[in-house]
Amino acid sequence: MAKPIRNTPILSGHDSMVFHSEISQLPTADERKRERERIAASVEQLKLMIANLPE
Repeated sequence: MAKPIRNTPILSGHDSMVFHSEISQLPTADERKRERERIAASVEQLKLMIANLPE
């Protein structure tokens, strides 16, 4: 039988201010998309380098 899920705690005071400041500094969707594309390009370049290694 599954364990019961506890209620999500409510942030207040200093904790809520810290959470809000951290969440507002997250990268935009465009920045995240560019980063994913950059990583995918690096992976493809690495795959080509590995495929061309002499045996």
